[in-house]
Amino acid sequence: MRTFMFKKLLSFTKLLSVTFLTLLLSAGAFAQSGSISGVVTDGTSGDFLPGVTVQLVEIQRGVATNSDGEYTINNVAAGTYTLRATFVGFRKFEASVTIGSGETVQDITLQEDILGLEEVVVTGVGAGTSTTKLGFDVAKVGEKDLSEVPASDVGSAIRAKVPGVTVVKASGDPSAPATIRLRSSTSLSDNQSPLIIVDGVITDGSLADINMQDVESIEIVKGAAGASLYGSLAGNGVIQVITKRASTSVDKPQVTVRSEYGFSSLANEYPVATTHPWDMTGVVVTDGYVTDWPAWENTGAAGYTGVFNQPYPVNYDNTEAIFTGQPFNSNYISIANASGKFNYFASFEGLNQAGVIENLDAYKRNSVRFNSDYLYNEKFKLSFSGSYLTTEYPDIDEQGQGSNFFYSTLTAPPILDFTETGADGQPLNSGLSGYDIIGSNVQNPLYVAANRQDDFARERYLMGITASFKVNDWLSVDGRQSFDKNYQLRTQSTPVGYQTPTPSSTLNNGSELRQSFNSTAQITEAWATGRWSLEDLDVRVIAKYLFEDRDAESYTFSGNTYSVAGIRTFSALDQTTFSISNGFSEERAENFILDTEFDYQDKLIIGGMVRRDGSSLFGEDERYQVYYRGSLAYRISEDVEIDNVQELKVRASYGTSGQRPPFAAQYETYDVTSTTLLPGTQGNTEIKPSVVAETEFGVDVAFLEKFNLVVNYATTTVTNDYLVVPLVSGVSSFPSQYQNVGEIEGSAFELGLQGSLINKRDMQAGFNLSFSKVKQEVTDLGDLPAFTRSAGGAINLFRFEEGVSYGAMYGNKLISSISELTLDGSGNVLNAGGGALTPSDFSVNSLGHVVITADQGTDAERPMYLVDEVGDEAIVQIGDTNPDFNMGLSGNFNYKNLGLFMVWDWSQGGEVYNYTKQLLIFNYRHKDLEDLTRDGYALSYLTASDGLYNASDALSYYVEDASYLKLREVSLSYTLTNSNLGSLGEYIRDIKLSVVGRNLLTITDYTGYDPEVALRTNATNFRLDEYSYPNLRTFTGSVQVRF
Repeated sequence: MRTFMFKKLLSFTKLLSVTFLTLLLSAGAFAQSGSISGVVTDGTSGDFLPGVTVQLVEIQRGVATNSDGEYTINNVAAGTYTLRATFVGFRKFEASVTIGSGETVQDITLQEDILGLEEVVVTGVGAGTSTTKLGFDVAKVGEKDLSEVPASDVGSAIRAKVPGVTVVKASGDPSAPATIRLRSSTSLSDNQSPLIIVDGVITDGSLADINMQDVESIEIVKGAAGASLYGSLAGNGVIQVITKRASTSVDKPQVTVRSEYGFSSLANEYPVATTHPWDMTGVVVTDGYVTDWPAWENTGAAGYTGVFNQPYPVNYDNTEAIFTGQPFNSNYISIANASGKFNYFASFEGLNQAGVIENLDAYKRNSVRFNSDYLYNEKFKLSFSGSYLTTEYPDIDEQGQGSNFFYSTLTAPPILDFTETGADGQPLNSGLSGYDIIGSNVQNPLYVAANRQDDFARERYLMGITASFKVNDWLSVDGRQSFDKNYQLRTQSTPVGYQTPTPSSTLNNGSELRQSFNSTAQITEAWATGRWSLEDLDVRVIAKYLFEDRDAESYTFSGNTYSVAGIRTFSALDQTTFSISNGFSEERAENFILDTEFDYQDKLIIGGMVRRDGSSLFGEDERYQVYYRGSLAYRISEDVEIDNVQELKVRASYGTSGQRPPFAAQYETYDVTSTTLLPGTQGNTEIKPSVVAETEFGVDVAFLEKFNLVVNYATTTVTNDYLVVPLVSGVSSFPSQYQNVGEIEGSAFELGLQGSLINKRDMQAGFNLSFSKVKQEVTDLGDLPAFTRSAGGAINLFRFEEGVSYGAMYGNKLISSISELTLDGSGNVLNAGGGALTPSDFSVNSLGHVVITADQGTDAERPMYLVDEVGDEAIVQIGDTNPDFNMGLSGNFNYKNLGLFMVWDWSQGGEVYNYTKQLLIFNYRHKDLEDLTRDGYALSYLTASDGLYNASDALSYYVEDASYLKLREVSLSYTLTNSNLGSLGEYIRDIKLSVVGRNLLTITDYTGYDPEVALRTNATNFRLDEYSYPNLRTFTGSVQVRF
């Protein structure tokens, strides 16, 4: 018994000993827990880096550095860990650290990611993806390239900075954003604009509605291979704007205030005639104004010389009076803070651009933005992005005559003085001295601007809220609700007594027009992401559902003839003149997406995606369509070590996207009056979205620790485009129908090279070169015959024909060689002479035109037109708007506190039609009239219908080379850091002083204002100049203070 009890006691003693030893060891281990801390600095400048994420990888614990670059991670068990530090724009830092009891100090130096190897993109992919693992090209423009010269819109911001992106600022009107086309055209209709996304929110509004000072970066997916994720929304590619967020932890708010002020002006002068050939007998000048000119524009008068060499009796420079330097002003403030679980970024911008037209109201844009994130815990996060914007701007007529300011200013002879005022001190219109002499339809721009109201007022709300929940290590779920609300009101009015060149029953007695447009887009998204690691293979799968809800409504009211002057109420108008109309539309769509990616050893990445789109815009019999993508990327540098090459990747992808047909395409439409219904278009229940299919091959190379090269070659095929097709009379009561007709083929070769030439503490220099060559051709029109577009109401010029370049101009051609004469079977010339002349009767004059030799130097001299085999003037290709190539070069140079940034833009080849010149020749106002009549050419050689004027029809004489080299942006700045500011440095981080220039220099052979001119409709293809508002030169100074 005692033995048993002794054994029990011994066993219990051993147990107590073991327990005590275990507790002791545990206490010892606890006592050995410690912390790690340090300071993170910029390896180039040595500056502290706030907001850097520092973590211990094995235990997934991390913090962000404070405003002094300091970090501390407490209560870490002793052991060896991998310390990782990451920060946007810098290369990832990793090091093995051993943490013991007490404090371990590990300072970190981050090197700038010059080559962008750590860059992550979120556009075109299901989730954030490193650019090194993409199977297709996603271009990215960072804040450094956006902030030096803040642009007024997205297109202007990315111009000349990304290969394969065509940007045309068709108008200098401050309210008109630049037009963007990614690679080749994808529609025979007018829409080539890409889908615009802001912080993940799919938008339906204007590119001009984004304050670029809020933008952190812009990502661009140029073709269907990448854009297939967005299906029938993204046939033209995708641009995502990513705005700033306070994603870093700082211990106090960061405030930025920036103000910019300067002036805009015309970049050059238009070549107009300053002399005349008219008989001046009986000319009367009273008080500086011509009040009588009996032989004005009379070519039969005795004193008519036919040569533009006589000075006008008075010569008013209306161009200088109308197009004056107007102010440009921008004021901006932002505040950002992040502490604990919540961060926010808020900003306000007020932009005022007055353009160059005297008396005209400025374009005014006010925008407010608020972005925030709330991290409830490591699993759940809420994010909000929102903006509110208001704009006010005048509607400026371009193209056409009448109230077009540029038409009137260039066409009016200098005997008119647009600054002349009446007894009340106000500008005159048809009452101008000499107005009855010229007998023209020009209108005084100063009078129109002062007396006619025609403006727009817009409001826009854009917001999205995103919730993210990490279910476990391999599964996360997300949801987003976005809201895009747009309201627009147009107000047009003339007062009683409004002057017009000829009597107008709708304008002279007062008139009113109101047009309102409201649209709302609400998009709901939900998706789940699964990630698995299977030894050497990482797998990512994303399943997503997206629902679109869009509504639009419009109203129009017009009336005229006020019963009482000075009272602007509808009830005071003549009710018999009222015209009222309205319209509304509803659109719904649901989309299902499955996206997968397989990553083998970080070197072979295979991706696949399928999307099923269902839209109420598709015909009833074609309600659902499928889009898909496959991609492959092989990182050769992960398998083979190559001297001086940091990254070498080849990739290939194929994908499809599309464009949705217009709302009315599937429905019968009618023109409705109070008494009848007139058939419009016949509905098509089988109408489908277009299909844009793209194959892309690319190579990405980072080398010499300084350079990053991207080379792409992409081919695109567009099928099932949609056009309005005429129907056979008698078969249908409708004259036309939308049908899936039209095919286009395009190709794009792109090269982008970024480099850091100098990267030292006190000196940095870098560059970004982009080059692209794009071709596009119409390949099929179905049963439609070839046709020529009227270019928005101007002349018939732009040709759509199978096998012809998209952008080709067709018209009459002046021949420049005897061999171009058309002969009949007997060898007689059909171009002129009624078949009685032979080629020996013709010669080439000093202008390079074939003419009848006997007529040279006489009033009968005429240029010969190309004719067909029966002698009719031939309609042939006379030009092509597509350039041979586009190239952009931006560069930055910084020495200590001094900085220089500039962007050059070179477009080589391509042509523009100078319709302004053609019309000014007809109106006796173009400088060619002076030059050619002084060289011995008769006035009729230029102005006759069978001369150079050609009755205003398209003619090769007016097709001009559109090549140019432009200095798009330049900024020279000096920064005062807090160390330069003395005691103010305690409150101010830095002050940046800059002088800024936009569009300062253009080198070109084009004879108009600017070769970068086009119709606002399909501007990248329809390059026509018809009294357009030219692009402006802007010079400003700015001050930026950061607190």
